[in-house]
Amino acid sequence: MSFYLPLIGLHYKNIKITETITALWSGCGEIVRCRLDGKACVIKAISVPDHINHPRISQTEFAINRKRHSYEVEFYWYQHYATRLPSRAGALRCFNAIEHEQHKVLVFADFTECGFVNAKPIHTHVTAIIKWLAYFHAFHFQVKADGLWPQGSYWHLATRPDEYEKMADCAIKQQAHSIDQTIRACQYQTLIHGDAKLANFAVNSSTMEVLGYDFQYVGAGVGVIDVMYFLGSCLNEQQLQQRADDYLADYFKYFANAMHIFDKSAYSHAAINEWQTLWPVVWADFYRFLMGWSPEHVKINAYMQYQITKTNFGVT
Repeated sequence: MSFYLPLIGLHYKNIKITETITALWSGCGEIVRCRLDGKACVIKAISVPDHINHPRISQTEFAINRKRHSYEVEFYWYQHYATRLPSRAGALRCFNAIEHEQHKVLVFADFTECGFVNAKPIHTHVTAIIKWLAYFHAFHFQVKADGLWPQGSYWHLATRPDEYEKMADCAIKQQAHSIDQTIRACQYQTLIHGDAKLANFAVNSSTMEVLGYDFQYVGAGVGVIDVMYFLGSCLNEQQLQQRADDYLADYFKYFANAMHIFDKSAYSHAAINEWQTLWPVVWADFYRFLMGWSPEHVKINAYMQYQITKTNFGVT
């Protein structure tokens, strides 16, 4: 019997599992489609083992605890933050959050029953998600990350000591702490999604409404961190060179509009100026992570390296 069935059985009488959508990262659980008391749902069932087998790197106790805490943050996010979101930066609806000891279950609405599809790397979807990010960041502008990661994203320096140690001695490694400090010192912070890849969004192709999900690394940061990671997840090297600057301009346009809607427009100009300055810096920071995690990764490309040349941190 799956570990989560007794848990959900305490809350639902009629349980019908219809499909296993995917396993969670390295044996930490699974996501299944089901019907609970007749309602179409998707369950994210979480149980982090004491030892994780990863094909790329050995998992230290630090890394396992990072993963375990990420699920605790996501659980807290859906309990305390998700229901407050504005309609233009909505999240997948969470019906229930259940936990017992090391086991956690999040019960979501099945977005496929509501006209949504997994986001695709097409212009209309990319633009819609850029707009979602802008509204998400404006809504949470200068909001404290209570109960979340004090520094959002899964690749920032403090949360990746193992990868830092594995890096070859190079300019980017020597400058890693300066890069991190530059980002953290930004006066204008918001809450970032922290794992804003294309696969973590759903889009209604009729209305272009967007839903975000997988908030394991949500926390404090600057908005361009999410934009950088998102564009890197859905554009190849040539597309980044051709379109990234235009998408970034669109993001700042939407952000300014959202700041006006949320009565924060007094800060828009200054925040945009600072975040524009940090655009190449956040690329350098992600490059630092990749060089320790997977130096041959396809995301290390000419656009990324060009952005780094615009900083003082070097690329070799």
